[in-house]
Amino acid sequence: MKKRIKITALLLAVSLVLSGCADNAVTSSATDSSTETSATQSEVESKDEASSSKSEVESKDESSATESETQKPEETPAPETTTTQTTTNAPETESKDETSMNETQTQKPEEKPDADPVYSAMVDRSLMELGNLQRMKKFFEKLEKGEEVTVAFIGGSITEGMTAGAELCWAKLTYEALCEQYPNAKINYVNAGMSGTPSILGNIRAGRDVLCHNPDLTFVEFAVNDGGEQDYKDSYEALVRTLLEQEDSPAVALYFTVIKSGHTCEKHMSEIGRAYGLPMVSLNNVLSVEFESGRMKWEDYSDDESHPNVWGHEMTKDLIMNMMNKAKAKIDEGGIGEVEAIPEKWVNNDRYYGMKYFDDANPLDGFTMIDTGSFSGEGDTIQQFPNGWAAKIVPTDAKPMKFTFTGKTLMMVYKCVKSQRGGSLKVTVDGKVTGTYSTQANDGWNNPVAVQVFTGAEGVHEVTIELVDKDGKLIVADILGFGVC
Repeated sequence: MKKRIKITALLLAVSLVLSGCADNAVTSSATDSSTETSATQSEVESKDEASSSKSEVESKDESSATESETQKPEETPAPETTTTQTTTNAPETESKDETSMNETQTQKPEEKPDADPVYSAMVDRSLMELGNLQRMKKFFEKLEKGEEVTVAFIGGSITEGMTAGAELCWAKLTYEALCEQYPNAKINYVNAGMSGTPSILGNIRAGRDVLCHNPDLTFVEFAVNDGGEQDYKDSYEALVRTLLEQEDSPAVALYFTVIKSGHTCEKHMSEIGRAYGLPMVSLNNVLSVEFESGRMKWEDYSDDESHPNVWGHEMTKDLIMNMMNKAKAKIDEGGIGEVEAIPEKWVNNDRYYGMKYFDDANPLDGFTMIDTGSFSGEGDTIQQFPNGWAAKIVPTDAKPMKFTFTGKTLMMVYKCVKSQRGGSLKVTVDGKVTGTYSTQANDGWNNPVAVQVFTGAEGVHEVTIELVDKDGKLIVADILGFGVC
């Protein structure tokens, strides 16, 4: 039985003795297509997570599914492999031979006693708001009719599944709980979690990794990867609004996590959630009370500084399903009203709204590559961004990349390395140098980093990216892709 439940049971038993009452004592048919997950920027909070993800489509009609994922704690350098899955309710015979990320598959924890009042109170506290449920009502109606729906999850390594693995992460467990409640529905599962990445990159890659699956419901989790700077606030709101504005008015729900240090962006993210009338779930509402009461300590929930352990992922699923079940109960009571219009006024700034991703395999209207220079599209970049441009050359022989784009803002995604051979990228837009960006960092682990390299007037802009000389010796620099809006 789980550590947390043991602790709760012991406390209840002691209480009873002292009071003199002790005597009363997805039929899975998986999509064959595979989606490659781009990785996001980790400027401030990338240290909170440390592995990267690649999207992959997982089918539960198949006899087995395969995933290669390597993950490490958020503050530790990690290798470059992760996965995004798309699944439909799976039959009992589905093979479970998938390997968990960076560790062997762990057995699913024991079920909790439903009668545990302490645990029930924990779960109830997690629900911040249900918001406007008209979008969720449409989702439940499709489930009850046995129709096909898609549930997507986007976030960092907590969503990706670290440290429990792809099969025991909260996203997969939530999907399985929905499959159990609605066995006649065809439920597709998309996990677009990617380690070490904040909403800045989540906003850039949303179209490729989530929206291409036309989700009916998307959960967003970036509260510990983001920072309090305006870039994060603007990107998070742009992502939320973009998800909501898709056809058929899909539902969106927000999940706010917290790490051991207490860092969470729940405050400014919940302001966005309220403005858009979204269901919101808070982990901090659960853990802070338990820690203060002494009933729990951080190590009961996590094996590192950031990520839930197997029990923590199981508990998270319970928090999410509590919200879902209460939403359904309220919907059944009636009086939900019409779908609320997306507010015209932004909580923050719209500067990252409409962001589109571009790389060597994903063309974009208004983006024209003139010359890749010394950056080869045939070189290895990283698994989540296999279609970028890699350079490995003596700087004196290097030739610049040149292209044009139409828009007002340009984001560049590059691979950050620990090696001293990591070169710098000098960006010039419309003849003016906008910045020089080192691809080397002491805490780099081949992770993707996204930076804004230009913002200005809407129009066609000419861009040149040069490798900066580094003592005349061999250097490496990988451009993984661009975000344009």
